[in-house]
Amino acid sequence: MYIITAIGLFWAAWITNKKWGKHWWLPLSLAALGSLAQAASAVGGWMGSMMMLLASMVAGMLNSVFGGGVSATMILGVFALIGTIVIVADVMVDHTCNKYAIASFVLTPVAAMYAGGIIGSLHAGLRDAGSGAATGLVGALIGG
Repeated sequence: MYIITAIGLFWAAWITNKKWGKHWWLPLSLAALGSLAQAASAVGGWMGSMMMLLASMVAGMLNSVFGGGVSATMILGVFALIGTIVIVADVMVDHTCNKYAIASFVLTPVAAMYAGGIIGSLHAGLRDAGSGAATGLVGALIGG
């Protein structure tokens, strides 16, 4: 149910961004709820596992070059931080067109979920609260 909610919310965010860009808060809110629902879904868990596998390979390469000290969770933490910066920068540059922010909402919460530390804990709380709210909202709108 969570992934269907996420797909619907991402689609609605994309459409509202094209149609009503001047109401910049609406597509960003929809994308944020969609990303939380996606991160809570089984597909989000699969995406997180794939991202963790890729981050482990990158960390292994960096450790072989620089001599150690880089972990996969650190790589995902940096990725989540960059994704958050993309969201904020896209809104700051032109808040009437947020396509990069919406696209960044697809991967950033999943990366933060596996990042650990403060970033992971913060996103875990937001994910648990937001995914229930998103699914309840969509269920109330369309029934089910």
